[in-house]
Amino acid sequence: MDLHGGNIYSLKRKGETEVLDYSSNINPLGVPESFKKAVIENFEVLEKYPDIDYVDLRKSIASYNGCLLENVVVGNGATEILFLYMKAVQAQKVLIIAPTFAEYERAANAGGKDVKFFPLSKDFSLNENLLMDFITDEDVVVMCNPNNPTGKFQNLDKVGRIADFLENKNKKLFIDEAFIEFIENWQDKTAFLLKHKNVFILRALTKFFALPGVRLGYGLTYDKVIIDRIKEIREPWSVNGFAEIAGKTMLLDKLYIRETEEWIKKEKILFFEELSRLKDIEVTRTETNFILVKLLKDNAKSFRKKMIQNGVLVRDASNFVFLDESYIRLAIKDRKKNLIVLEALKKVLGE
Repeated sequence: MDLHGGNIYSLKRKGETEVLDYSSNINPLGVPESFKKAVIENFEVLEKYPDIDYVDLRKSIASYNGCLLENVVVGNGATEILFLYMKAVQAQKVLIIAPTFAEYERAANAGGKDVKFFPLSKDFSLNENLLMDFITDEDVVVMCNPNNPTGKFQNLDKVGRIADFLENKNKKLFIDEAFIEFIENWQDKTAFLLKHKNVFILRALTKFFALPGVRLGYGLTYDKVIIDRIKEIREPWSVNGFAEIAGKTMLLDKLYIRETEEWIKKEKILFFEELSRLKDIEVTRTETNFILVKLLKDNAKSFRKKMIQNGVLVRDASNFVFLDESYIRLAIKDRKKNLIVLEALKKVLGE
């Protein structure tokens, strides 16, 4: 089974070409025009190495997040930053709040760490008191906020209590905020506002700016030791020239950002409400651009196959830790595509 969504290439190799990909969570507005224009105007970047220290890129990211250049480290997608962090951090054991993104476990294992999982509550909320009681000798706690695949978001007060607890225990908190920009007024809700030295924030341009094909991720932290360690062990020039252009242009594209915020605010409500009317499924209310769905009379593998036959690729979510074969995940895209997917769902569900 694929660990991730978006594997449309395997379907194409099997002759399935006409499908809507609802397995990956990418902004349906597509690549910003500002980036396309900047690439055309600066095509000559391919003729030279990028700045090995990425000073201008990091300045753009720092300005976007209201911090200093020294707080930013960049990488070839968020995944590279994740793996570098797990190699760099002084830790033996990692606790992952789950169900969540599979690469946390793989990165921890690659960094020589032992892994344990803490389960979310039945409704996928996080009980921070139970979490703090659960923590024993783990050196790093990993959380995704908003969480993939549940779509749940933990508020800053709750995250702050966890960060304070870990700081007092000389432990670290790694928070993946790859989807936070889909949260309304996210600038007032990011854990980076806590300014804890033991907190490391992971971000990416993949989801919000619809740029999975140009790998650019970054980390934010006030921990100079971990920043320096990551810089020491990473490969040089891992961020290419086009990715550098992306970071220096798209973060300034206020029109694209505003249009995206308006789109997700409307569509996540409408799509949730329409899905909730369908029989034989249970829908988890989401704060971001995807929805977790529980099948009441089918299994994910069978349902995925039926949906492909009806022109839609959904994410089989049964391989997430603590989820069973009854779960799928659906992206949220533009109104036209969402209505097409709703019709396909009705057909497969027998409505």
